[in-house]
Amino acid sequence: MEEKNPPKSKANVETPPKEEPQKEETIKEAYFFHPVKLSDERGEILDEKEIEKSGAEIEQKLQELLKSISEETLQLSEFLMEENNLMSELCMSLKQILKKLNVSFNIPPQDVPLRKNVKKVILNEEGHLILVHEKGEVASAFLAEYPPEIVMAVLWLIMPELAKVIMLYRKKISTRVNFFGRVKKELKGVAKAIVGGKEEAATPKEEGQMDVVQQSLKLENQG
Repeated sequence: MEEKNPPKSKANVETPPKEEPQKEETIKEAYFFHPVKLSDERGEILDEKEIEKSGAEIEQKLQELLKSISEETLQLSEFLMEENNLMSELCMSLKQILKKLNVSFNIPPQDVPLRKNVKKVILNEEGHLILVHEKGEVASAFLAEYPPEIVMAVLWLIMPELAKVIMLYRKKISTRVNFFGRVKKELKGVAKAIVGGKEEAATPKEEGQMDVVQQSLKLENQG
């Protein structure tokens, strides 16, 4: 007898998955075309109003920057002219002082913004800055002809020494004044004894000058 195939159980029967019906709105959105949008969301969106607005803002900022640069340039030129005038007058006064006192200064090259091959720097009594290079070359020019940074460094270095020189010169003058004052007093006494006349009266200006000098000498002697 032929054996009949056993009936398949419901658990073994595979049922095909049901396809979910696509909504009509999803299909329409997939095929919808945006004529204004020329690129995706990550790119640039070209809009005529936005471009005009951006161009106007750039133009305004550019005009403000150019105006600021123009004002700064005008002030800069004025400061440069004033700096040159001050340097010329200052160095000319320094030249007169150094020439009168007959002094010069040896300046450390490392303290002045110069080239590294300069081994000696001298400011002479004529107000000229002399540069002696390692190979023996010598360059000399009036101090005011150098860049402002060099002039400023030189002045900063020599001012303390110049103050000492002026103080010594003042003491030298005060010694001479003290000598002349003593001799004058003695000679006036001799002249009065010999001539027998009355002393000439000193003018108020001379009296004031003598008072200042005498007071200065008195303070110096006390010190």
